[in-house]
Amino acid sequence: MNATRLSILILALPCILGGAALTSGCNGDDVAASRRQQALRRAEVSDGGNSIRFPSGSAGLSRITSTMVEKRTATIPVIAPARVVASIVPGLSSTDRIVMFDSPDVTSLYSQYRQSSANVARASKNLSRIKDMFQNQAATAKDLNDAENDAATGKAAMAESESKLRGLGYNPPEFNTVAPGTAWLMCDVPESQLNEVQRGEDVPIQLASFPDGKFRGRADAIGEVVDPVTRTVKVRVSMPNPRGRILPGMFARVDFGDPISGIVLFPASGVVTVEGADYAFIQLNDSEFVRRRITIGSSGAKDVIVLKGLSDGERVVTDGAMLLKGLSFGY
Repeated sequence: MNATRLSILILALPCILGGAALTSGCNGDDVAASRRQQALRRAEVSDGGNSIRFPSGSAGLSRITSTMVEKRTATIPVIAPARVVASIVPGLSSTDRIVMFDSPDVTSLYSQYRQSSANVARASKNLSRIKDMFQNQAATAKDLNDAENDAATGKAAMAESESKLRGLGYNPPEFNTVAPGTAWLMCDVPESQLNEVQRGEDVPIQLASFPDGKFRGRADAIGEVVDPVTRTVKVRVSMPNPRGRILPGMFARVDFGDPISGIVLFPASGVVTVEGADYAFIQLNDSEFVRRRITIGSSGAKDVIVLKGLSDGERVVTDGAMLLKGLSFGY
């Protein structure tokens, strides 16, 4: 009985193996057919990556969303971190004022500036007196030369301290004109957004110490140098501080954004950047897209202002731009 079963199994073995081979062949044909089908559905990239066309039914099309762009009025926030750097309070007399700085170094510079300013005034008066005496032969040439040297030395010291203060965003002559009950904030504005800042404009201010408070100030001065490390420019903002609640050292945020009309506002998710250049993908029809270089102005957290490259009525890809970037640039 066992021998009979063994004989039957031996006789059936070729058929089993043949069936397995046939099944394997069928699976292989299915895989090959699937791959051919996928190949047929791949996007065609032409014109150096500028043109992309998807065949009908391509899965890639389901990952792409576009929106129509149009010119409109919008406000892009230009938020700059800030710090209260000084508080101006009344002095002993109605004409005096005391400037309280947040930094001992700035306080020292300010003291040096005031001292050198006083020295210049004194040296100038003395020089005028010596010149008059010299003309009347009451002073020697050496007296006149010494007076001129003292005046020049005083001006050089004053110019040095003034230059250092200006580098920090201060305009020293304004120390004598600012009204008591005023706070100064120093903002760090990226150089790329400096065009949004206008001297004299009113700006909203948010203080970390008063999260529910609404404050406004005025952009009084724009720095004259760009920080080589942070690539920012100092902008000084003044704000009322009649009760003295705003103290030097407090942190704040200042928004320099203004409403702009006639601009193309576009979601930042649709912008791709390659080697420092910005691009967007325009949808021509249901399956065709073209790459276009664009020029971007200011940008916010979600949107960017497109200065050049997009026109009213064009459909621009917002979701799926990274997929098109990979196809277009070969990444």
